[in-house]
Amino acid sequence: MSAEYAGPEHAGPEAAAREDGARPRAGRARDAAASKQALLRAAQELFGQKGFERTTIREIGERAGVDAALIARYFGNKAELYVAAVVAEDNAARGPAEFRGLAQITDTLVGRSDERGPGPIIQALIRSDTSPEIRVAARDRIAGRIVEPLAEDMAAQHVDRARLRAEIAVSALYGITLGRSLGWFEEIRSVPRAELVALVTEALTTLTLPPGDAGGAGETGEAGTGAG
Repeated sequence: MSAEYAGPEHAGPEAAAREDGARPRAGRARDAAASKQALLRAAQELFGQKGFERTTIREIGERAGVDAALIARYFGNKAELYVAAVVAEDNAARGPAEFRGLAQITDTLVGRSDERGPGPIIQALIRSDTSPEIRVAARDRIAGRIVEPLAEDMAAQHVDRARLRAEIAVSALYGITLGRSLGWFEEIRSVPRAELVALVTEALTTLTLPPGDAGGAGETGEAGTGAG
């Protein structure tokens, strides 16, 4: 047998193990990442549709098309998966440093609701069967990602009671997007997204401007444009 031949059966046990194991390990890593992403997406959909308590581990696995036991491996438990799903959803909607400006906040919330319906955060706040821990986590995330950045922008412009004004604006936004998603009001449900965003931004801008600046209603709305 020529020494130039180096097939795995003649290359020694270490080389054979390297050749045999490299591709399977890479494949397993890819499969694991795909399974984890599928579970996250399925969790976002089901938590948004049914809420935390009524969604089961088995349903998430079935929706994702993977073994539900993988939830324990990748996330720990259902509550931890819920938090991971919320974080993943927020990350997809840009980080807090960019999530500023009334027009952008409005466009992001309306767009997300149009695409997915009420998400897991709003579901956690409105459903009676949500656990207190999840409700607190959802409330804190809304505060940290939306209310606080908006309040900071207003405080920098010397707007009086910035935190209260930010909470009023965000509460109104969530109410409008929820009403649109659930079809409570025909005009809000059917109006094109861009028109709704413009009208809501105009209506809420006076809350976010310093005294005497209400006439420049477009200024705050323009601060966050550019988000699709």
